[in-house]
Amino acid sequence: MIKLIANKSGFSLIELIVVMIISGILVLFGSLGIINAVDSFFSQKTNSEVAYKGQLAMIRISKEFRNLSAVTSGQGKSNSIVYNNYRNGILETHKLSWGKTSGDPLLYDDFSSNGKTLVDSVKNFKLEYYDAYNDTTPASTWSSSTILIGVTLELIGVDNKSSVFTGKIAPRNLP
Repeated sequence: MIKLIANKSGFSLIELIVVMIISGILVLFGSLGIINAVDSFFSQKTNSEVAYKGQLAMIRISKEFRNLSAVTSGQGKSNSIVYNNYRNGILETHKLSWGKTSGDPLLYDDFSSNGKTLVDSVKNFKLEYYDAYNDTTPASTWSSSTILIGVTLELIGVDNKSSVFTGKIAPRNLP
């Protein structure tokens, strides 16, 4: 039996080269799959951050608009609004504005500073004013009969794909 094993031949050089080529091809496709998985992970992570920022901004906007007591500047389908609300019993004036250029931040200003970034990488921001709950067409300007504020916030995500957040908010402290 020892004699038989000693007489057996090993792999030839051609067989070794073929095995190395096949192994290289398998490693190449495996690494491409891993790269794709890692790219997908980071894209998903960035998109979830964009969604979180958008939801947080919409929550803040809806809280502000629910508590507003008067609007001093607001046109139909506008990109900014100046409004008053009471905070701790004190009347304060606030401004929410966007620069109308894709990528500009949405700014929240309490007029004690130059504006604070509410959310960045905004592709579109639009405010619409409705005089009835079942209105489908917004009013041209804010009026004392306005009962709903429509908000559309579009943020830039991965590969310039947008995430759109919309809502209609009914201010509860209007006269």
